[in-house]
Amino acid sequence: MRRSAVRAETNSTQKELLQGHFDAERSIRELQERVSKLERVIAENFGPGVEELSVVLQTGNRKKPGRKPINSGLLSSDRDRLVEMLESYWPEMEPGCSPKPKPPVLRRALETIAEREGSLPASQRRHDWPALHLLKHFPELIQFLSSDRFRRDPRQVANAFAGVPSVSVWRSLKLCQADPCNNPIGSRAIRSYIRRKHPELYQRLLADYSLVNFATALKSYRSKDQKLNQFGAQYLFLCWKQCTPESWFRTPEAR
Repeated sequence: MRRSAVRAETNSTQKELLQGHFDAERSIRELQERVSKLERVIAENFGPGVEELSVVLQTGNRKKPGRKPINSGLLSSDRDRLVEMLESYWPEMEPGCSPKPKPPVLRRALETIAEREGSLPASQRRHDWPALHLLKHFPELIQFLSSDRFRRDPRQVANAFAGVPSVSVWRSLKLCQADPCNNPIGSRAIRSYIRRKHPELYQRLLADYSLVNFATALKSYRSKDQKLNQFGAQYLFLCWKQCTPESWFRTPEAR
């Protein structure tokens, strides 16, 4: 009887000790605090990637490898902004882009555009970001202009660099070509567009700068090109001289 009593007392004491040392709620709370502290340390020291780490810590699952997702709306918006800038300043930029790239001329053109746009009131700035964006990725720009994917088309440049640096130049080009910009050709890029797409019509318009010739040439020229057909003779006549580089830009290299 005495031994049984001692053994029972010992077992009861050990049980109480075990219950006292293991507190499930407290352990979970301490673990949560440690995870939160770890996330804060990583956020302060490493920045991006914390959200992904948090998912891994909570679920134990890592993101599957593959192409980075990109917001199609933002991609199209940035592409359209690039198109607008490039076509607005294409007479100044084209000499540095084709028939082969001339880096000093092109860099000077982009720097001048960025300075010109940057001097405007903030509410009037429209083209400073596209110019600075292309300057930031200038080596890739020169490489792209040297490829056969450029085709002397400013919209190809916009397609290629709208998604950079989130995606590569070539993936950006592919994504944007699948959803092309439907805006009308800019007034200062229309002459280059006709020269590239409709060389016969271009030569006829170039031969005689008169409204009568423009009207006659367009009337007799047959084309299924909707971008061209939406322009009338008077509009093209007025735009033709706008496609000459402005005096503020002209440099010895660009002449």
